[in-house]
Amino acid sequence: MVREDKDFIGRDALTADVTRRLVPLLSAEVVMGKEPVRHGGRTVGYVTSAAYGHTIQRPIAYAWLPSELAEPGTDVDISYFDRQVPATVAAEPLFDPGMEKIRR
Repeated sequence: MVREDKDFIGRDALTADVTRRLVPLLSAEVVMGKEPVRHGGRTVGYVTSAAYGHTIQRPIAYAWLPSELAEPGTDVDISYFDRQVPATVAAEPLFDPGMEKIRR
């Protein structure tokens, strides 16, 4: 924690407006990574990494999106080869902290 009224190295970067956020996306199929993410007919970001989330039993992708689209519940599409894979911005954390799914 730092006090914003103090002068320190990196203060400008810390207090600058954030224009993009790294967010988790949940989709119906696993993509590879580096795919464009589209919203409203335009490309708004790209997938940085993707894999199957065994603890939540869903495919997960992480993507850089504009801050206004980084809200959980926002629907986007991932351009995966010749088709669009629907995905939804999720809230973190994605794991099952109560371990209810593991005990089944």
